[in-house]
This record gives sequence, structure tokens and C-alpha cells, in this order.
Amino acid sequence: MATIIPFIPSNFATPKIAVTLDGQPYQLVMTWNVSAQRYYVNVYAVDGTWVTTVPLFGSPVGEAINAISYDALRGVVTMTKSVPGLPRKPGQMVDYTLSNFQPGTYNGKQRCLTIDNSNFSFPSAADPGQVVVMGSVHRILNMVAGLFTTSTLCFRNGCFEVDP
Repeated sequence: MATIIPFIPSNFATPKIAVTLDGQPYQLVMTWNVSAQRYYVNVYAVDGTWVTTVPLFGSPVGEAINAISYDALRGVVTMTKSVPGLPRKPGQMVDYTLSNFQPGTYNGKQRCLTIDNSNFSFPSAADPGQVVVMGSVHRILNMVAGLFTTSTLCFRNGCFEVDP
């Protein structure tokens, strides 16, 4: 379950947020870069040891799914977005996070094959089941990818999302 932390920029004090990444406490310190005209996220251990600095960039909002099909012969789930997304080349691989589907067998991270701007597919050895509630697809851009094994840190809708 993701922890949502609002980000409130300040002209007077450096914003700081305490987070837990991979089960350990860390502090995020947001600094303004005058040249780049943007915030940077600095990750520090509790003892003050610097871990990394990354630019603050936002993950796009989720997109609704309006159709799902399962091809048992190929073992592939194909999904169609309600509104065509960003132009992507057919055959491009994209990491998506599926959420709010029922049954929950659809939820989670998937490495997906782009078919066109509206359709994508991913492998599934077994039929995930009849969809009761359509969910949404998200592109989670993890700012600490490669540094932490189980935790993700993304920025979306003016908030930091830390999972788990």
C-alpha cells in the first residue's frame, strides 16, 4: 500500500520529508536549482549520509481501461485504453502498473508490448478471470530505481508516493 505525502513548495525553508525505503528510514530534502528552474530530490540516510540526487519529475496520471481480452492459445492478455495515450511505436516495451481491477489477479506491475496508441498486451500463463470492475493503467516513473530493491518513489498529482 502506497504512502501519499503532499509536497508543499516553500520560498523560505527547504522542504523535508521523512520516508521509509526498503524498510529503512530516509529523509528527502527538496532543493531548488536556479539554473534548471526546478526542484531536485536529495535522499539522505538518517545519519546524514547522502544517497542520491535526482530531478523532481512527475509520473503521468492513470488511464482508464475499457476492454480486456485473454487469448488462451498464446497466453496473452490484451487491454484497450478508453482514450488513446501517448504515441508509442508498435513493438515498444513499456512497464505499466495495473490497479483497481476486480478480480485482483489483473493488478500489479507488467512489462507490456505496445500494439498501438490504445492497445497493449502482456503474457499470462493462466486466464486471470472474468473482469468485474475495470481498473486503470499507470506509468510509474520510479525516482529511486536501481538504488532500492523493493521500494518505489514517484511524484504524481503534487504528492510523493512511497511504496511500500
